[in-house]
Amino acid sequence: MKQFVYRPQIYILIFLVLFSIPSFIYAYLGTSGRVFVDTNGDSVQLRGFGLGGWLVQEGYMWNTSGFYGSTSVIEQKLIELVGDSSAQAFYQNYYSAYVAEEDIAQLAEWGFNSLRLPFHYKFFSSDTGVFINDGFEIIDPLLQWCSTYGIYLILDMHCAPGGQNRNDFSDGNGEEAGLWVHEYNRDWTVSIWKHIADYYSDSQWIGGYDLINEPVLEGGFSSSDLRQFYIEIVDSIRSVDQNHIIFIEGNWYGNDFANLTPPFDDNMSYSFHHYVGPSTQTSWVGQYTSMSESYNVPLWVGEVGENSNHWGHHKIKLFEQHNIGWSWWNYKHNGSISVLMRVEEPDGYNSILKYWNNLGPKPSKVNAENGLQDLVTAYQFENCVSNAGLIAAFNDPNFSIKPTPFADHHIPGSLAVAEYDIGKNGVSYEDEVFEDPDKFGGNSQPWNTGWTYRNDGVDIQRSTDNVGAEYNIGWTNAGDWTGYTLQSDSSGIYTVSVRIASNVSGGRLRLLYNEETIGEVVTIPKTGGWQDWEYVFVGEHYIEQGNGYLQLHVVDVEFNIKDINFVFVGKPQVADERYGNYPNPFTYETTIFLSIPLETNGSLTIYNYKGQLVKRLFNGEFSPGEMEITWKGTNHQYKAAGSGVYIYQLKTDLLTRSGKMLLIK
Repeated sequence: MKQFVYRPQIYILIFLVLFSIPSFIYAYLGTSGRVFVDTNGDSVQLRGFGLGGWLVQEGYMWNTSGFYGSTSVIEQKLIELVGDSSAQAFYQNYYSAYVAEEDIAQLAEWGFNSLRLPFHYKFFSSDTGVFINDGFEIIDPLLQWCSTYGIYLILDMHCAPGGQNRNDFSDGNGEEAGLWVHEYNRDWTVSIWKHIADYYSDSQWIGGYDLINEPVLEGGFSSSDLRQFYIEIVDSIRSVDQNHIIFIEGNWYGNDFANLTPPFDDNMSYSFHHYVGPSTQTSWVGQYTSMSESYNVPLWVGEVGENSNHWGHHKIKLFEQHNIGWSWWNYKHNGSISVLMRVEEPDGYNSILKYWNNLGPKPSKVNAENGLQDLVTAYQFENCVSNAGLIAAFNDPNFSIKPTPFADHHIPGSLAVAEYDIGKNGVSYEDEVFEDPDKFGGNSQPWNTGWTYRNDGVDIQRSTDNVGAEYNIGWTNAGDWTGYTLQSDSSGIYTVSVRIASNVSGGRLRLLYNEETIGEVVTIPKTGGWQDWEYVFVGEHYIEQGNGYLQLHVVDVEFNIKDINFVFVGKPQVADERYGNYPNPFTYETTIFLSIPLETNGSLTIYNYKGQLVKRLFNGEFSPGEMEITWKGTNHQYKAAGSGVYIYQLKTDLLTRSGKMLLIK
């Protein structure tokens, strides 16, 4: 698995203590009043992820939405492409690759303790009255790993017979929600749940049963009918399993609990889903907490997510303040930045997508099989990229207070600007759009316009430049900034330059090191295109050895930026008898004495004690012999310099000399 330098420390240890203890302590998750508890009666804060896309392939997760949305259609198109035998072989490989023991071990190490498993009814029943064990054969290894590492597995019927809503993720026909239209589908659903519960009745790390995902009732089927249907399922489950929690979702995608109260089981939780609204809005949760208080039952957010780290941090904080369990949607899928484990979509699979979308030729059977195998490989744990920012958003109490390094930056060297520190908007970066409060609505917008690499408001894209970093920051606006914790390996003067590209002129940026401006505000030239890259000199700066903090500020107009280069110039040296200045201290001007042994090119430069450039007195060819150059105590704008310590530096092809001067006014 690809990871970055971010290392959760104390807060991870806390979560490990809380959530990674031996299985005998947590055996059978239950409810007690408004909280979830283990068999010792100790409260359990459910914190986890949904395994979306594993047993239910959704079009938007596979980047097939718009042409093939539902899991059955995707399967049929794969069969048409490579044949039934190859398609089924692909699915078996995909199921094994999506989640393995390494995934579960890592989740536990990060401090998470639950998974929501969306499944399709077809894994357990091929027809009414006909039950199969395919689902058990796939799930059982996962359940064993969950038992080993202390993870609760909550089963979610994501696709019910006939479809519980008209959306493609329910795998219905799209014209009606057949679960509510045809009674035989409901009877079939009841029997499937009994089949599942009978098999898992004594499985201690099954966290419970999420009966129906996001129901949307059809006309003629009321919320009272929904309640009665739920009761029928619960009765069938309780006839074989009295151990596990029943999770009940409301109508209209899980959020309308009209006529679903009071509770109808002693071991039950109400489960809602949450995707919309700004991160700062909190009053909405009262409709659910009041229900929890009135009926003394716990709450679980079965799905929350599809948003930025900033948004997720505040939402999870709100839930945990109210003892609400949660499951972030989603754990892993290709093309998303908001998942915990990012899957890099391979070129071979992308060629299949282009064909399906009428943007490319049909791949040969062999090429299509290879493309699908590439997708399997991409889903393997070691090939996924963990979302360090999301982990910190959920686990690090300092996420909203102070930045944490994303990468191990050392200078001298090149710093990739997309590797800014971890933290919420206003802490590690500043951007006008940093979340999507209108998710799925008419005003929905991406928080990262480039939709790659990081799940923050910073707009990032993959660069075509063959020099330096792989990603660049773009779509910049005045007021944007990013911050970087870095380590200087040597004290001394550094020259600083930035690698930029712009199709317009007039952009400006400022670099600050430990709150001191490096050089001056830099004007960005028009380079010829948004991916036509060149270096622009920022300035020279004296930097002490040790930790420091760099900020990149966008002052004006749009430009792309990719790298910041720090080149070590040299250390100030103590002058010998052939070098010096007189008078020293001085009040108006001082003369610097130089001895040049041979003809050479070089410069004589004045810096203040912070290493900031004050004035370049000479830049060109030195003749051999003794020289005297006078500094009249002014900067490069011919304005009087203030009192203080200054450093002159002689730098030539042959030698470097420096000395201290004291200006007193």
